Amino acid sequence: MSLITEEFISIEEVARKMRADLCSVSDKKKIGILYAFNGTGKTRLSSFFDDESGTCLSYNAFFEDLFVWDNANCIFQVESDSRIIRFIIDQGLEGQITDYFQKLIGSKIFPSYDFVGGEVTFNFSPGDERSEDNIKISRGEESLFIWSVFYTVLQNVLLALGTKEDDRETDQFNNLELIVIDDPVSSIDDTGIITLAVDLIDTIRSFESSSIKFLITTHHPLLFNVLFNGFSRVKDCKEKSWILLRSGANLKLKEQDDSPFGYHHVIRETITEAIALNSLDRYHFNLFRGLLEKTANFLGYRNYTDCLEGQNKESINRLINLYSHGKLSELESKHFPDTHQVLFVEAYNDFLERFRWKT
Repeated sequence: MSLITEEFISIEEVARKMRADLCSVSDKKKIGILYAFNGTGKTRLSSFFDDESGTCLSYNAFFEDLFVWDNANCIFQVESDSRIIRFIIDQGLEGQITDYFQKLIGSKIFPSYDFVGGEVTFNFSPGDERSEDNIKISRGEESLFIWSVFYTVLQNVLLALGTKEDDRETDQFNNLELIVIDDPVSSIDDTGIITLAVDLIDTIRSFESSSIKFLITTHHPLLFNVLFNGFSRVKDCKEKSWILLRSGANLKLKEQDDSPFGYHHVIRETITEAIALNSLDRYHFNLFRGLLEKTANFLGYRNYTDCLEGQNKESINRLINLYSHGKLSELESKHFPDTHQVLFVEAYNDFLERFRWKT
């Protein structure tokens, strides 16, 4: 079967296409997996699936925004009026959240919940004199806690939907058609990513109904590959996977075949096409950095800058650091001076030639 590549002028068009593919009639569970670089529009894509009818349950940046730190008092504030938090309160799921959170982090950090009051605090309790109350957890631990909240809700929602409607403990999700999960891997190491992915595969695999469709989007190649390989072995599952790329001012949605995802090849194709179309963006500097880092690691170099040569080595390295730093790398369409573009193209082409990348 030939693979299809389609081009769209907006992320909303991509969302409509993907929803139509996922929600078409099927007697199998449908699972979509999408890979996209940061800045391509994944977060906005997930938001187009949300509506007020209760047909979609989403984990994305908007869900993460339900949690905000009160740094002065080390309190994790929670939007207690949200549907998810009300469900947790009604079902008494706090203990399950704690159990899964501790499984992921592997340490003695205990959350204390006041979801009605919109607060969570964290205590470190190793069982000796090192115990400490009201601690500020790390970014990675914070990300895993928020995911633990959603994952616990997901498990219980699927459990309810797998029960006859008259026997369900809740009817809050009776209209659910689609579950969208966007990048639950911020600040998480590879071990955490694999654990998260395997657990997610097992949970979806154990849900026997074909009534709910799943879409998982990520910028992380490891998560994509674990999910892709895991779902491909599920007999009652119809998996569909895509790669979303920029193509000039448009977006290109490419079907992924049954071979492993080659992250470095996608980066090279993306940058090469952008140069050919004269549509380089700031985020291409970040992609180039990723390609340099992958090459340096493979060759045993100490630093990605060892893959750069020539009299403009320091200049291009400064630009890579500038455009890869912080939120600059997430800007979706910010142009830069022509001189920067010339430096980029020269350095990139020299890199391909010296390391004998096939074009």
